[in-house]
Amino acid sequence: MFCRSDKQRWRAGRLGHNHVLRHAADRSLLFSAEFLHRVKNEYGCAISLATILETRSSNEETKAALAQVIDQLHALSSAHEFLRPPLTTALTDLSANLTQLCRVMTSSKLAQRGVELNLAITEPVLHDAKRCWRAELIVSELITNASRHAFVSQAGRISVAVKTASGKVICRVSDDGSPAATLKRGLGTEMIEALAVDLDGYVERLHKASGTTVTLCFPQDLADRSTALASRRGRRV
Repeated sequence: MFCRSDKQRWRAGRLGHNHVLRHAADRSLLFSAEFLHRVKNEYGCAISLATILETRSSNEETKAALAQVIDQLHALSSAHEFLRPPLTTALTDLSANLTQLCRVMTSSKLAQRGVELNLAITEPVLHDAKRCWRAELIVSELITNASRHAFVSQAGRISVAVKTASGKVICRVSDDGSPAATLKRGLGTEMIEALAVDLDGYVERLHKASGTTVTLCFPQDLADRSTALASRRGRRV
């Protein structure tokens, strides 16, 4: 009768557990992609309805307002499409993706509110597509939070900077608005921290009278992830 050693059993169990986790993560991304696909279809329906109403209207003011609504719906649909989760782990340039994300968010959310978005990226940052997607979600949420809470009744400036240093990717989102409202903890904050954990990274916040800066930091090299995880655990102690 064949008997595995305890070590073999542990290794087999560990491999099986990792396979289950990877499978669950892949299914989660697939469900997210399907949900965003449905959202895009709903935007398409709303755009079609607004287009029909614009065509039928004989009032120039109404037609102009509907045209503005249609442009906004197109911009929001593009933003949702851009944040669709990837179903591959191919290498992706995070810098290029964030540049495109900032352009999409400017046209869909920021420009009409008078919020300026400055981008400082000087080098490509290559990572697997799924990890890049998580970082992009975090940056998107940070930009959205700043535009909604830091500039409640005024225009302002949001700055996004990305660089690599000491084997880490550092993404920093700053604003020059009021920090009072940004101190509140909500669902967006929980999501940001959960995504940072998925990246084996962490998020730090600095609130000043002149504005708020939020920094996302995670390992650049996948081989350093276990070291980063141990460091994060030490930081919690």
